Amino acid sequence: MAMSSNLGKNHPWFEICHSRPTSKYQVFIFPSAGTAGPYYRDWDKDFPEYEFSIIVYPGRATRFGDKVITDIKEYINQLNTGLLPFITKPCIFIGHSLGSVISFALAKHMIDTKNKNHLLKLLVEMGRGPPHLQDPDIPYEQMNDKQLIEHLKEIADPSAREIYNYPDYMQMILPMLRGDSKVGNELLENLPINLPIIVYGGEKEKNVDEEFLNRWKELTTKHDLFYVRMFPGNHNFQSECQTQVLQALKQDLKQFF
Repeated sequence: MAMSSNLGKNHPWFEICHSRPTSKYQVFIFPSAGTAGPYYRDWDKDFPEYEFSIIVYPGRATRFGDKVITDIKEYINQLNTGLLPFITKPCIFIGHSLGSVISFALAKHMIDTKNKNHLLKLLVEMGRGPPHLQDPDIPYEQMNDKQLIEHLKEIADPSAREIYNYPDYMQMILPMLRGDSKVGNELLENLPINLPIIVYGGEKEKNVDEEFLNRWKELTTKHDLFYVRMFPGNHNFQSECQTQVLQALKQDLKQFF
């Protein structure tokens, strides 16, 4: 089934990859900084019982004209009304980098306010250390344009690296990236939630190594269900190693559903 062209208008905060009204579960993917995550649109191909949706942050894709949010509290305020009413089935949050911070903060908000928390069953957090610890990488807002572009090329999926050579594109996304970075580097409280967390990482990342990723365990009370998976890629391993990541995700979801 093709993606509906008016979904962005009906639900500005998320884009359903392929509508599956009879699905048993919902999956919400929170992309990383500066991207709308187009490579996630076919992730649901081999997950017939799941309806996948991609969270659309302000300032990109169908929301290009919207002001970029630079504060985690504002994200939670808007997602509280823009996403939570549409969670109607047992669901999973998948977050990458910035998305792991937002998805964890939203999960904690749901639990604290008892708002749809009974439907949230699992967090899969990718490519970032736990948000109660300082990220070891230099914040984007502290890099000049040249440094940031070189950094983006270094961590990119090699097949997508060329796009960072286009000045017009870079001038469009650099302010967005710096705004996103402010959100991603806000430190959250070290208060564990009663929800399973699984973490995925890239073996080629210099600073976000397996030892650091294991500290996500400090943010869950479900220690017996926690583990880290590493993949042979850099920060954007979820694109670079997509086949392996989806195979792992299928195995992981079978454990819980």
